[in-house]
Amino acid sequence: MYGLELNKIYNESNLDTMKRMPDNFVDYVLTSPPYNFGYNNMYGNGVKKYNEYKDNIDDYFGNQKVLIDELLRVTKKHIFYNIQMLGNNKVSFLSLLGNYKNNIKDIIIWKKSMIPHIEKGILSSSFEFIIIFSNDAPDKKKFYDANFGIGKMSNVFEIFNSHSNPFAKDHRAIMPLDIPRYFMINFGNKDDLWYDPYMGTGTTAIGAILEKRNWIGSEISGKYCELANKRIKPYLQQQNLF
Repeated sequence: MYGLELNKIYNESNLDTMKRMPDNFVDYVLTSPPYNFGYNNMYGNGVKKYNEYKDNIDDYFGNQKVLIDELLRVTKKHIFYNIQMLGNNKVSFLSLLGNYKNNIKDIIIWKKSMIPHIEKGILSSSFEFIIIFSNDAPDKKKFYDANFGIGKMSNVFEIFNSHSNPFAKDHRAIMPLDIPRYFMINFGNKDDLWYDPYMGTGTTAIGAILEKRNWIGSEISGKYCELANKRIKPYLQQQNLF
């Protein structure tokens, strides 16, 4: 299929993967891009760890703009784009909202357990954004592909950032498995194709396996790609897909 296999993670740049995708190739995208950390001490243990996914502010905006443009090209329906506004990405985040004002269908607030900030005078973080970029009537609030009824889904939801990912210590920004499953249950149908351009340790893929969706992922880190495939394998075996 256009040189791409379904249900596979490609160890390469997401732009390289999408070059092989024609327009409207995937049904949905769910992803959480790097938040542009540099040296950080998120857990207050006094050890600063350098995050390799860090650009300067202008580069971060430009790189995400190129990504979102391509995602809009290859996606039929919606792009669920999870991001937290931080010091190193605040200007870029706000610029993206303005740049894509005509492509944003809605914004969901993910309320999670609070992460206290370690520096005086900075608000602790207890939520993240999930921006819904869309090619399906983005000017309308109504989701025509929704599986939820009246009053059954809010634009604020609470999922604590706990997880059962065995590789949590190897990847410091892991999405809870409940999030991809939540969107797959509430939008679209069985066998739809979901794409994650930042697959990390495979959470979107596992959600798709459990909810009987097809998936493709890109992950530029060989280490994370290896961990993701190791993590995914038991789920494929349970579903008799391996």
